[in-house]
Amino acid sequence: MSVSAIRIPANGASGKAAIIFVHGLGDTGNGWSWFPQVISQSKKITATPINYVFPNAPSIPITANQGYVMPGWFDIHEFSNPNAKQDVDGFFKSCQVLKNLVKQQIEEFNIPSEKIIIGGFSQGAAISLATTALLDVKIGGCVALSGFCPVRTELESRYNKEGVNFDTPIFQGHGTVDPMVDYNYGKQTGEYYKKLGFKELQFHSYAGVAHSVSDEELIDVVKFVEGIL
Repeated sequence: MSVSAIRIPANGASGKAAIIFVHGLGDTGNGWSWFPQVISQSKKITATPINYVFPNAPSIPITANQGYVMPGWFDIHEFSNPNAKQDVDGFFKSCQVLKNLVKQQIEEFNIPSEKIIIGGFSQGAAISLATTALLDVKIGGCVALSGFCPVRTELESRYNKEGVNFDTPIFQGHGTVDPMVDYNYGKQTGEYYKKLGFKELQFHSYAGVAHSVSDEELIDVVKFVEGIL
């Protein structure tokens, strides 16, 4: 599966790092195209020219939304239910899309793999976390906002057990009153990845935040990116 993407190349210089951010259900890459402006507020980061990539999900029927066709990385049968039927094929196809985008930054744009950060919101966070586990190259970090893992059993049989990214920093943020991806589901997801072997996953709680990203969370994300780049 190939997808289109909003691409914002490093401004005025060849890229030395890359951030690939994956949107959530019903959104598009354009919905996160403001993200570079947030990152650029850090004087530490502006010294590093960054390639930004915001891929667009294909439009698919979403069972939990009565089959309504919308941009989605995989089908959802029930919101916030890890025990519901899952779209395993669609999920891992989207992980492969993200893996290919990482590979492109390395091979076509000569970005060192450890200067590549992947991340996403909601479905995009789910894809990013799993892709971090599947990759056979070490990346710089992963940002998972309001994320979850709907394919735990299947991922356990597929993830890279050599631990290429076991020491890779992972920022996981979740609002405490999220009605779409339950806060406890998010916490359980973090514990799941720690049990797989990911030692540098930090889970951050945001009181009173629903299925969205708060200013406080964005400030924390910028600090996280600073630490990597």
